Amino acid sequence: MGAIHSRAILERVTKSRSVEKRRRLFKSSEWDLEEPAAFARIARSPVELALITGVVIRLFRAVVLTHGNATSGYLFASFVLGTLFLLGMATLHLGRFPVREWPWRAPLFAVFETAGEMLVSLVLISLHREPWGTARAEFMDWQPMAMGVLFWRLIAICVWALLLGTTVQFVRGRVLKDTGRDVEPQSLPDGQPFIERRKRDEL
Repeated sequence: MGAIHSRAILERVTKSRSVEKRRRLFKSSEWDLEEPAAFARIARSPVELALITGVVIRLFRAVVLTHGNATSGYLFASFVLGTLFLLGMATLHLGRFPVREWPWRAPLFAVFETAGEMLVSLVLISLHREPWGTARAEFMDWQPMAMGVLFWRLIAICVWALLLGTTVQFVRGRVLKDTGRDVEPQSLPDGQPFIERRKRDEL
């Protein structure tokens, strides 16, 4: 009887130590990344990061449509590359905030990304370098172009945020809990880990 009781106590202690070991192994704060303060500030701002994204994408579009061979493979590869860049920058911003804020941050990012694109578009139109189908865009074409860009950016970024948020919630709710990992880390003296950093006075 005493041997059975001792074995049960030993199993509980061993199991407890195993769980604690897993928690220490997957402690979120140990995965925190060091990054320049200027980069972190820009990445947290939906205005600055989105404007930069819009400028780069519009210039990339202009180069793709005015240089190189306009084959279907070339255009498709350029489209995929541009989409990956857009969604990657959106993820870079959204990943720094809790998922509950994504429903308004995703469309806000899309709006300012469109603003960045269309500002560059105005410059390109004035220089007669803005592609519009098989011709060059004029100032009268700017408004319908802006509406089309805003529509597709909203669709792409919001759908991506929905898929990404669903995946994050699933991983947190199922996989990480099963491994004993801290899903919602406690507040730390130097702030939350990379994925959970946020400041109340910022957008």
